[in-house]
Amino acid sequence: MYLDRALILLLASVGAVSGFAPGFTSRQTSRVVSGSTLFSEEAAVSVDAEAPAAEAPAAAVEEPQSTYDTQIYIGNLSFDTAESDLRAAFQQHGSVTKISMPLNRETMKSRGFAFVTMSNAEETAAAIAAVNESEITGRTVYASESLPKEKVAEGKKKYQAKKQRNEGSKIYIGNLNFDTTEEDLSAAFAAYGDVMDCFLPTDYEGNPRGFGFVSMDEDAAAKAIEELNGTELDGRTLTVNKSLPKGQKATPKQIKLYVGNLSWGTEESTLRELFEEYGKVVDCYSPVDRETGQHRGFAFVTMDPDDALRAADETDGYELDGRILRVNEAQPKGYGGRSNDNDGYDGGDAYDESADESWGNDAY
Repeated sequence: MYLDRALILLLASVGAVSGFAPGFTSRQTSRVVSGSTLFSEEAAVSVDAEAPAAEAPAAAVEEPQSTYDTQIYIGNLSFDTAESDLRAAFQQHGSVTKISMPLNRETMKSRGFAFVTMSNAEETAAAIAAVNESEITGRTVYASESLPKEKVAEGKKKYQAKKQRNEGSKIYIGNLNFDTTEEDLSAAFAAYGDVMDCFLPTDYEGNPRGFGFVSMDEDAAAKAIEELNGTELDGRTLTVNKSLPKGQKATPKQIKLYVGNLSWGTEESTLRELFEEYGKVVDCYSPVDRETGQHRGFAFVTMDPDDALRAADETDGYELDGRILRVNEAQPKGYGGRSNDNDGYDGGDAYDESADESWGNDAY
């Protein structure tokens, strides 16, 4: 009897717990064993353990799809081309999502190139094939896939190298006699290899400017520079070196001194003797009037740097043939400093530095 009461109380307790605990369900049942086996060493009442919740399957990670550059570069555009002209040309081959056409800030017209973006790779390929070498606003345009900046820089470098091979190395020749012709200059350099090009710049009146350029292959140019620099041609000591890009200045190996306030009777030989007291004189030149043949009252003396500085210090204020000399480092024509009281640096190396025509560069 006592056992029956205990069993009833136990069942009531289990029922109460299942009523208030959501985790308990009908699956958590009590198993009652017959009277003879009640409360045996085997569990009289067993409660099924709640099975752990199954883990949700991990979401599949999508592999990023490779992107395709859908931007197209269009070159050789007319300055009058408008965005509407480009859209009309490209929308025939797909959906145009963006047009970028850089403008000149002053004219607000096209700078001659643009970028068009299509919606996908297929449309991009189709548009390039159709538009390349077609005509837009009266110009034959060229379309290609837009390249990253580093690729453009690499391509430009290769182009410049190819251009260098085709055109050869450009040589600068300074301190030329005004009477030297292109034929004379070519003949002097032809002894060292094939002369691809020879050019003597002139001023607005057609007069030679005292310097020139010769193009040869790289090996021949190097040999010509080594052999001809410092030699004489038509009575002038040549300055020969590799031509530098526009705006880039060479470091001169010698210094050219301006000698002003010369007596009309002073000869070049007299001036040379004076400066040779301070070192080797590489060149001594007194510009002359083209009409009268009379020297113009000033001269240029070229020396090694140390010798030139000492000579300038010692001879500035020196009396020669009854005139007090003015000596300082020669400045290119157009230099903004103090005037040398002459018609400018109008000797063999008469360059207008305001036009970026510095000693030995490509500007002309």
